[in-house]
Amino acid sequence: MSKNILLFFLLFVSSITFAHKYYFAFAEVEYNEMNKSLEATIIASAHDIESVLRETDVISNSLDYAKKNKKEYYAINEYINKNFSIHAVDSLYFFALDSALPQQIEFVLDGFEVLMNGDVQFYLSAKITNPINQFYVKFDLLMDEFSEQQNKLTFRFRDKKFTCNFLNATRTQLIKLNP
Repeated sequence: MSKNILLFFLLFVSSITFAHKYYFAFAEVEYNEMNKSLEATIIASAHDIESVLRETDVISNSLDYAKKNKKEYYAINEYINKNFSIHAVDSLYFFALDSALPQQIEFVLDGFEVLMNGDVQFYLSAKITNPINQFYVKFDLLMDEFSEQQNKLTFRFRDKKFTCNFLNATRTQLIKLNP
């Protein structure tokens, strides 16, 4: 009997200590030629996002509450634009450092939903007049809080698809649509 209790206790402790081994966020971005806009979806762990947003005083309660609170909703939009951004690059400019990136394309948070599987999906859009041939993407969502955070972006334009991985050491990537 005592061996069963000890075994149960060890399994319980090990499940707690290894419950959150991986930190990932995914983004899909597509240029919509009809609307002349970039449309993006970011998927991340709702628990991780909610925890970070509370710790940084972006939200006061839960993501569901923030959805109904205009001030917190806009604060989430700012947080996302700070940690997920696209910077258009003119063919004359090539910048390698975050501090020297060209003008940022501002995304508007169109909505978000917390899913039953524990993820949250953020839906974003940004109006742009012309498609851009090359641009920097910065996708360091949650990397300041979780050193193990890894993010992945898929960009779609017409029949082309580009995928980039973002790690703590590589938070910004250059995407060229016409190599």
